[in-house]
Amino acid sequence: MSSSIDNGKSAFQTGNYENALQQFEEVIVYYEKKNQQKECPVYGDAAYAAKQLGETDKAIGYFKKDQRSNFVNAETYYQLALLYREIDNLSKELDELEAYVNKFPEGKELEKVESRLFEVYVESENWEQAVTLWGKLSADEQEKINLLEGYFTANKALDIDSVCDVIATNLLGKDENNLTGLDWMAKKYFWQAEYRYQDELKAYEKNKTNKQYKKLLRALDVVSSDFKTSLNYFKKIYAQDPKPATAKYIGNIYNRLDDKKKADYYYRLAK
Repeated sequence: MSSSIDNGKSAFQTGNYENALQQFEEVIVYYEKKNQQKECPVYGDAAYAAKQLGETDKAIGYFKKDQRSNFVNAETYYQLALLYREIDNLSKELDELEAYVNKFPEGKELEKVESRLFEVYVESENWEQAVTLWGKLSADEQEKINLLEGYFTANKALDIDSVCDVIATNLLGKDENNLTGLDWMAKKYFWQAEYRYQDELKAYEKNKTNKQYKKLLRALDVVSSDFKTSLNYFKKIYAQDPKPATAKYIGNIYNRLDDKKKADYYYRLAK
């Protein structure tokens, strides 16, 4: 069997993957006939050869067998995760990534694995796991926009608004046209202004005194400022992605700012 192993490795090194796989499979048959699968040293080699040939199912099968052998290593789990990602099997990719992190905390691909695991947690809506894992990612990974957006999504789903504020600000600091950051800030200032507008108006309706009226005017100055801040964000959003829902927000803001002409214009765009 040693000659078949050597021949298989030589063939693999020269790019003759078909011959390599054939040699490795002869070794596999030998060990499996003896019911000594745990002692088979070439499941991983056969999996790599099958992967090079585009035989994904066979590669997965051999990597799974390698996991049950005495020769399994961190790379086996990493390669399986990559293959499951390739065939869009998110749940199995998640299993392999988690196994890698738990079994090989010193693995050379740990940073890549943890970053991808974070993305998978977000994609599978495992919000709390995503937020917990975030703290373990390297500083460089935490600066990547796609991962920051994932962290934002998880915190938003968990209603952690204070963290969302920080992330949105960070995203806009990296890219002033980042839609995730713009959307959060636009809606934050819009509803902050709208709720205060409604509250102050109701207070004045209940108590129409000069003192209350002056309080209303002071409040409306702040409300107008917030609406204008929101407007700036929404206009940047609309310039990139002119959706009716965004046009409606802009129309509502102009309505609150007593600019009927512009309000009507954006309301028409919202239809």
